[in-house]
Amino acid sequence: MKRNNGAQVFQKRKLTGFLIKLAISLILFVVYIFFIQDKSFGDIWRPIRNVSLLWLAAALSLHVVGQLISAVRWRILIQASGDKVPLLFLVQSYLVGMFFNLFLPGRIGGDVIRIWDSSRYSKSLSKSSAVVVVERLQGILILFGFALVISLFRLPFAGRYPVIWVALGLSLTGLLGVVFFLLPPAERLLNRLPEKGIGARVKTPILAFRNTILHYRTQKPAFIRALGMSFCLQFNVILYYFFITKALHLTLPFIDFFIFIPIVHLVTLIPITVNGLGLREMSFGEILQVYGLPAQAGISLGLVDFGFILFVGLIGGLLFLLRK
Repeated sequence: MKRNNGAQVFQKRKLTGFLIKLAISLILFVVYIFFIQDKSFGDIWRPIRNVSLLWLAAALSLHVVGQLISAVRWRILIQASGDKVPLLFLVQSYLVGMFFNLFLPGRIGGDVIRIWDSSRYSKSLSKSSAVVVVERLQGILILFGFALVISLFRLPFAGRYPVIWVALGLSLTGLLGVVFFLLPPAERLLNRLPEKGIGARVKTPILAFRNTILHYRTQKPAFIRALGMSFCLQFNVILYYFFITKALHLTLPFIDFFIFIPIVHLVTLIPITVNGLGLREMSFGEILQVYGLPAQAGISLGLVDFGFILFVGLIGGLLFLLRK
């Protein structure tokens, strides 16, 4: 009876958390459109109504390609950890994860599902967690690298496009932070945390995660191949957003997508909304205004992106229902 009561309380807390984050998403979305930008739904719908179906189909195809690349990268890292998992199973797991991303906070909620799926083969939740986190870390590193290199290249235009300074600062801080985390001084600082209480609860998982990353030093070929797949994946992401802007008949410098897309992705990782809804549209709206485009164009861009996420997520939901 106590277990059932505990499970009910847990389910109620999850539902409450989801409803709170959904409310935050809708409030951000409505406040940004109607109060900050003083726009109407007609202003947002206009660019979408005139969308180019050819470019839209091309963007959707890249979304699907991205899922396949992600699954291949995941499989490389899993094999390096000593396990074998069918590629088709990993593709399906990614799609199911996309479905759960629609309900869980931020854009990483589906990773919990992927960790659970892969643990069926690894027989270890901690091992599966570490692989997924390393996979995520690789993607973030590539995005930081894109933003840093292109920001330096575009630095002469920073006066006209201040988003370049933002990307340069975030990417440099992020890369230096990751490098420091992997160096011996970071381990010494972590070991100084208390052995009891909150310090111990924080120290143990962080050190375990750090050791897992460093373990891949013994698996350099696999790590490099996975990093190469991460490069292909993030380049695919840039093309995906570029194709959406073409579908919406928006003109933006292609090279600058490497600058502001990492910023948008980092913002949507903040776990206060459902799948970044609200945060995504605000980010695109503010950034596109820097390039002389109306805020509603950025909001429309965010909504088309969310529409694709919803479409792929529903396919993942169907796959989840068909599981035995």
